Amino acid sequence: MKNLVIIVVSLASLMLSGCHSSKQMLPSTPVIVNNTDSVRIEYIETVRIDTVTIEVPVPMESAKQVVPDSTSHLETSLAESDAWINEDGTLGHSIKNKEQKLKADVPVPVKDTKTNNTEATVREVPVPYPEPVYIERDFSKWESFRLDAFWYLVGLVLISLGWILRKPLITAIRKCL
Repeated sequence: MKNLVIIVVSLASLMLSGCHSSKQMLPSTPVIVNNTDSVRIEYIETVRIDTVTIEVPVPMESAKQVVPDSTSHLETSLAESDAWINEDGTLGHSIKNKEQKLKADVPVPVKDTKTNNTEATVREVPVPYPEPVYIERDFSKWESFRLDAFWYLVGLVLISLGWILRKPLITAIRKCL
């Protein structure tokens, strides 16, 4: 029972004697404001119709025909024709395409792709913490009790230690005298 009282008194004195401020100190490293960047890529596709001139080759063709008539020559932009009378009284006729290429306009769709890169980079701006400002205030009832009870508890612990160690101390003092 005696040891239990001593342990309870010692633990109570240790729990009540602790001090701690209610405000924490601010860290000394600066705060980094705006640590972001962003990139926006926009693709714009447009379709326009261009006319392109193409060339088509005309195949070489020829034909002959014999009929009883007079001589003639006929020519167009693509072909030429000749007609003649043979000795036996028949008409000969030939047609031949000219060597050339035909040109034609053809509508062709053309796709254009534009890329817009929008970059928004935000710089990192270090902002140091402000100096801490201490505001004085009155202690709460619990803080006042802990501060007032500290020296009483120290005295109580010393008296308890003296009571516990009284016999060994008295015997040590008697041996020295």
